Amino acid sequence: MLVFETAARHGSFTRAAASLGISQPAVSHTICGLEESLGVVLFDRLHRGVRLSDAGRYLYEQVNLGLGMIDQGVREVRKFSASDQVTLAASTATATLWLLPRMAQFKQANPQIEIRCITADTDVDLSADGIDLAITLGRGEWSRYSRWRMFDEDVFPVCSPGYAQTLGENPTPQSLSTATLLHFEERYRPRIDWADWLGKFGVSLPRSGAQLRFTDYSVVLHAAMEGQGMALGWRHIVTPLLEQGRLVRPLAEHVLTGHPIYIIASPNRALRPSAAILRDWLLEESRNDRAE
Repeated sequence: MLVFETAARHGSFTRAAASLGISQPAVSHTICGLEESLGVVLFDRLHRGVRLSDAGRYLYEQVNLGLGMIDQGVREVRKFSASDQVTLAASTATATLWLLPRMAQFKQANPQIEIRCITADTDVDLSADGIDLAITLGRGEWSRYSRWRMFDEDVFPVCSPGYAQTLGENPTPQSLSTATLLHFEERYRPRIDWADWLGKFGVSLPRSGAQLRFTDYSVVLHAAMEGQGMALGWRHIVTPLLEQGRLVRPLAEHVLTGHPIYIIASPNRALRPSAAILRDWLLEESRNDRAE
């Protein structure tokens, strides 16, 4: 089939022979044997070169598909032994605040595995970008992916300790009508925002009052820590900042969106052992967080 594919691609037995490093008679003999075996003529012999017959064109298309799959499979298998590098994609905030503080522990337990972390706030193409695993934040259509549930999406207001004092005692969602709200403008996928969150408690987004808008969630949290206003906090991201006292949670109200946060992987290739180790560790860390 490789000889047939090369001859069809070059349109010449002579050029196919040169490409394969064999003699022209060997190519001709192979093609004649294939035609005899199939009972069809695959090439029309011309004065100069050859041309695929109708049957030959159909076979060439199918052989191309098959050889492409074999090539892809070989390249994927080579990754099993060539490297223990695992590529993980996550949002900037997730990578900075949730993942990085834990990486030393993972490296200590798995020194043979090298982690390549890609921070991406857009949906990534796992196959095209060579990504083994991705942590998705919030909403997404992941049914066609292999996926494992990490967290529920749990969202509540957070601010600096100093800013919390300006809200008075026992603030409520209604109290936020006079607060400076820090907005995260998600550019790539739907996500709960202040209008959605307040609406869950029958409160409309205030039309007046100071509001600041950012397109990077890490900057939103930094602004909140600097006392510039109230931000929406995703539980798994802001928990370390709450524990450190850099942020506080002034209201008890929270919203579970019903859109879980997943680890996803491409369904088109087997998960390498090193990637499976990282996945299992991430899931264990998320279980520990939920238990705490």
